[in-house]
Amino acid sequence: MTLATLLLVALSATQAAPTDAPQDAATVTAPPLVGTPDACPASAEADYDDGFDALVRRRDREALDALQRALAACPHHPYASELVRLARARLAPGGRLAEAAARDTGPEARSDAALAGLTVVQTLHGATQGILLCAIADCGGQGFAAVSLLGAGAGAATTLLLARDGVTSGQGAVVNSGTVWGFWFGIASLLAFDLSDDDALAAVMAGGAGFTGVGILLAHYARPTPGQVSMANSGGLWAGVVTALLLLTSESDDERNFFALEMGATGVGIVSLAVLSRTVSVSRGRMLLIDAGGIIGGLLGATATYLAAGDNAGDPILVGTAAGVVSGLVLTTYLTRNFDAPRDAPQALLTPAVVGRDGAGMALVGTF
Repeated sequence: MTLATLLLVALSATQAAPTDAPQDAATVTAPPLVGTPDACPASAEADYDDGFDALVRRRDREALDALQRALAACPHHPYASELVRLARARLAPGGRLAEAAARDTGPEARSDAALAGLTVVQTLHGATQGILLCAIADCGGQGFAAVSLLGAGAGAATTLLLARDGVTSGQGAVVNSGTVWGFWFGIASLLAFDLSDDDALAAVMAGGAGFTGVGILLAHYARPTPGQVSMANSGGLWAGVVTALLLLTSESDDERNFFALEMGATGVGIVSLAVLSRTVSVSRGRMLLIDAGGIIGGLLGATATYLAAGDNAGDPILVGTAAGVVSGLVLTTYLTRNFDAPRDAPQALLTPAVVGRDGAGMALVGTF
């Protein structure tokens, strides 16, 4: 049981609906009035309905005003007094605190920064696709400028249209990552299959567009977190780096096999850690530290091998770098095992609270 959960239980009067009101909130109606010896006037019923609707839509101050008018016109109203208490509790500092705690422990919220980052990357993606298309069509100088501008506009407009309801940081990251990996696989495929001229450009275009589409599908159905996206990206990055270092020690100069193996290793790394991220929770910050550990490990491995073997130790340096990368990743993963754990959480806390019926008291909350 977490601190936020106990706080919500203690502040029972501050129970709040989720921040984003349901899309069908307009269909929610106020509870019907029960029969009373003295019927409430029509104006009181209208104020009560307005207050209830405002409460559903999180307009707490407006709801309180309307409900108080209903209660003043009809003191024996069966529901208005309770909803007045609820509106006051939501407006109280304790209610705001409980609502914030519920948001912090709930699903990832939509982010304006994520939408901005997604728009920038996809605008560049659109411009790049326009340039590649113009290269295939043998446009002139003005044609390149016009088509790239149209591509950039199409990328920005499509992003804003598809993400008109907002995106989370994880959704933005997975779409942008799909774009970057798509161009990588497109370039690697033209080298692996020895494509040239228009076929090479078409492969790069298809890679960027295709993997962006995969990212959009993952954003819509899988809804990954930023940590999960970072974990998958790191898997592809480091699998490709280690594979490249080991392949460079080979005497073969076959460029096609090199990039074919690189594509395979990168794909396996992305998919493997993407699957693992569904069961192992990790934050983006921890993944950045693990990536830093891989960089430092690779540098230490290369330096140590160079100092031990001398100037002519080309292949041993590559192998030492690969070993250092793997060792750095493993060691940093172990050292940061508690990085995402809660810190400095109080074991118990006594705090003022609104409890009971129109009363005040103290609430004891804690973590177990």
